[in-house]
Amino acid sequence: MAPGERLLVTGPNGAGKSTLLAVLAGRLDAEGEVRRRHGLTVGLLAQDTVFERPDRTVRETYERALGPERAESVPLLSLGLIGPRDVDMRVGELSVGQRRRLALALLVADPPEVLLLDEPTNHLSPGLSDELEDALGTGGPGGIVVASHDRWLRSRWQGRHISLP
Repeated sequence: MAPGERLLVTGPNGAGKSTLLAVLAGRLDAEGEVRRRHGLTVGLLAQDTVFERPDRTVRETYERALGPERAESVPLLSLGLIGPRDVDMRVGELSVGQRRRLALALLVADPPEVLLLDEPTNHLSPGLSDELEDALGTGGPGGIVVASHDRWLRSRWQGRHISLP
């Protein structure tokens, strides 16, 4: 995948979209060959967002994951994914959507060279989904692979597209 390239992966439920992203992320072994440039950074927003320490607050999770300097240079609230009233909630008390937005914030705050997004618009408000879709199409420095059923996202997609059978 070339820097700035965008790829949309579609297909019916059970076709292997999530599995493909997990293999690309290095979380599952492949039956075939997967080649990665040495040192390539890959980030995955999985459909099921689980945090190791649900007892920590959103703020603590963000700061510990990024480190104090990065968290200060990219303030969590500046990303528009987490509301001010939620930063002191424990991660384990967040809704599914809030946990996904926190996971997305961690990826956006320290972007990898390849970003893998599994159904990224699930559990997002329509406005935030639109903003995310606009951001995905801007052609930033890293490559992005999106697996999605979202008809609106698919109809507006401006990158490459593959469909799994």
